[in-house]
Amino acid sequence: MVLSTASWGCAFVLMVLVFSAVGSPGDGSHAIQAVATPINLTLALGATCALGTVLAGVLALRLRRQPAGGGAALGLLGLLLLVLLLPSLL
Repeated sequence: MVLSTASWGCAFVLMVLVFSAVGSPGDGSHAIQAVATPINLTLALGATCALGTVLAGVLALRLRRQPAGGGAALGLLGLLLLVLLLPSLL
């Protein structure tokens, strides 16, 4: 459940970083280059949290140890993926 919440947090931080890197037209790519490293680190952390969520959720369901928590974590991760992929589906 914590990893799923961390995935949501990483998505929020990515949104803030990308919006902060958007500059005025004609400014060049200096702003995006300045935040490229934090964006890559946040993206890697978010992907690791998502993978950990899937692993922990499946293990919770398979081993019958807190299956409600595992299902809720997988549900939150699925909701995050749906929110992130919804614009590409339309």
